[in-house]
Amino acid sequence: MSNASVDHHPELEASSSTLWDGDPRYLLLQRILAAPDFVRSPQLSKFLLYVCNATFEGREQNLSEQHIGVEVFGREPNYDSAADTIVRSHALRLRRRLEQYFQRAGQQEPMHLVIPRGGYVPLFIPRLAAPDQVAPNPVANPDGIRPEIDESHDANGEEVPNFIAIAEQSSNSRALAESEDPAGSSSRTLRGYRVAIASLALICVGLVGVMAMHLRTHLPVTRHHLLWSRLFTEDEPTQIVLGDSGLVLFHAVAREYVSLHDYLSGDVSKQMPSIAHVDPDFAQFLLHRRYTSMVDATTLTHLLRLPEAVPDRTLVHYSRDMHLNDFKTGNVIMVGAQEAVPWVELFETHMDFRFSIENADKHASFINRHPMLGEATEYSSVSISTKGKVYSVVAFLPNLSGTGNVLILEGLSMAGTEAAVDLVMDDDRLIPILNKARKPDGSIYHFEMLLESEGLGEGAGPARVVAMHTHD
Repeated sequence: MSNASVDHHPELEASSSTLWDGDPRYLLLQRILAAPDFVRSPQLSKFLLYVCNATFEGREQNLSEQHIGVEVFGREPNYDSAADTIVRSHALRLRRRLEQYFQRAGQQEPMHLVIPRGGYVPLFIPRLAAPDQVAPNPVANPDGIRPEIDESHDANGEEVPNFIAIAEQSSNSRALAESEDPAGSSSRTLRGYRVAIASLALICVGLVGVMAMHLRTHLPVTRHHLLWSRLFTEDEPTQIVLGDSGLVLFHAVAREYVSLHDYLSGDVSKQMPSIAHVDPDFAQFLLHRRYTSMVDATTLTHLLRLPEAVPDRTLVHYSRDMHLNDFKTGNVIMVGAQEAVPWVELFETHMDFRFSIENADKHASFINRHPMLGEATEYSSVSISTKGKVYSVVAFLPNLSGTGNVLILEGLSMAGTEAAVDLVMDDDRLIPILNKARKPDGSIYHFEMLLESEGLGEGAGPARVVAMHTHD
């Protein structure tokens, strides 16, 4: 790892020690930490570095879930690791990243680094010999195992018994013994049938085991994510609402916003006089098109891939197809600001950061209704000081009856909405933020986050939290 990388992540400074410079395990660790997947994930890098340094120093006895939670993730010494699964969830991700590294950039590494399930002590094991270094015949290779195929672990990093290799080993070993046995051909033929039947049975058992492991990786994963476990629950459905891009285009023409009441009734007469320079039929055409944005479609893909998003309880709706009662029960995720999802209006009376286009220049902005120390009263992208900035809001609120939760992901532009989505989908950035909104019982308060990003062409860079207000 270069010095620049160490300087960028102070928690990794211990890796610059020269104590282990000649240790091939340490050199492997540095190459892994320098890989792009780990450079982009400082939490996983810190986790890996900590467990490896403890192993180098002979402190493996400290590598318990409780100890790692305190030393790596900043938990209190007496935190409840049964309720707070941050160590286990990060360990699962770390095992997957390591597997990906040795499948891609680290294919030629002389040894592999693995963290077996059930513990957190890393193991450094020599890489299997290359396929062309293994003799193909059973005499030169009596084990009969094909090292070029690594089926010893499933997609979750768990060990899968290699029944096929066992069957081949059994068959080859018997064949070798029989070739030295002077018994008659009939005896050898009988034994050959028995070996073939036993091998076939073992192969069938092995295939069943591999299929079971494969199916298990596609079943819902039980976890206790601070945010998503509140939005995808076992007893209530979750409705994902996609934005109405036809309505956004209508707003761009009319320079006036349609209220939720007018949107549902189809009465836009208040806006028609302001668009006299535009063909009214064209305005009506825009208003009634069923378009959604690419950002909304991509967000939907991310949401449906979450382990909590069980298909039977996850519903997708176009904004115009929703009804008031849908916001009184269950959980709702709305993608887009009030201009694309007028239903946001139902919650804006209780929100601190409200989408607005009421200023004289008709530029969209977020109004901060209850500014705290150091916060502005308005955030837009058109002032001299904020030119080139992209703003968005992530709001986690109760539904209208208080029996479920609502998540609003909205930006002043599509780039802003995309920046908000990128943040909530990145646990390395999201979890530390949510930890600041924890209740005494470990759950999180309802909250609003105002985010700021650097505009990059049609997109936006990583968002940072400018203000965070908690409710309840």
